[in-house]
Amino acid sequence: MPELAEVAYYCSRWNSGIGSRVTAVETHGQTRCFRDVDADCVRTDLTGKRLIGSRTHGKRMLFEFSEGSWLGVHLGMTGRLLVREASEALEKHDHLALKTGVGWLVFNDPRQFGKIELFESDGLPAEWQALPTEILSKKFDYEYFGKILERRSRSVLKSLLLVQGLFPGVGNWMADEILWRARIRPDRRASLLDEKERKALFDSLRFVCRGAMKYVAPDYTDPPKTWLFRHRWKAGGICPKTGTILERDEVGGRTTCWSSAWQR
Repeated sequence: MPELAEVAYYCSRWNSGIGSRVTAVETHGQTRCFRDVDADCVRTDLTGKRLIGSRTHGKRMLFEFSEGSWLGVHLGMTGRLLVREASEALEKHDHLALKTGVGWLVFNDPRQFGKIELFESDGLPAEWQALPTEILSKKFDYEYFGKILERRSRSVLKSLLLVQGLFPGVGNWMADEILWRARIRPDRRASLLDEKERKALFDSLRFVCRGAMKYVAPDYTDPPKTWLFRHRWKAGGICPKTGTILERDEVGGRTTCWSSAWQR
């Protein structure tokens, strides 16, 4: 499932259409992607509007159109945004396509776990104003982080890092990377961390989020080989720090990769 930086990357794919007017809208209205909004309303509302800008928050993205229209997109597990030539035929899983001066701005989702939303607001929609503090914002400081750990002291750390209401944008690979870099086992509970470990976890959280935005967000490049990311995907992967075989367990219902030699 796309995470913080992958979402930023896909959002940027539509930025070439900023300033262009939507001259036509095609939808597959019977798909689950339109479970929270009527596809006909999306088609009617966006036709003739101009794309003004875009933004992301965690795993969500939002596109602003003229006259107070906003299009929200969740990618789900297999969703992606792309641009097709105006003369190019749309494909089976292109569930939403906006025709603009740069071609079709397409939302494609084979498994249909993604979601389309439509908002009408003179400013940023109220739902977006109420979203949790972003990890890379100045408000998300060590004090803020400490309060999360105190409130969720009984939580297993791997599961805690995946709570979008607390750590927006962090998904499975990022959580594994954060814990590996902090040298903390994924099955530890928040209440068992000492001050040194709390600080290491906070620093690792910020480092991985910044690094993901640096390496992945611009062009979908993988992080460096010194990251766990490049070694975690297949059985037999080696810990970049110790050279030992990585372990795989289910923690909090999610497949988790970690190094018992490094994360003691």
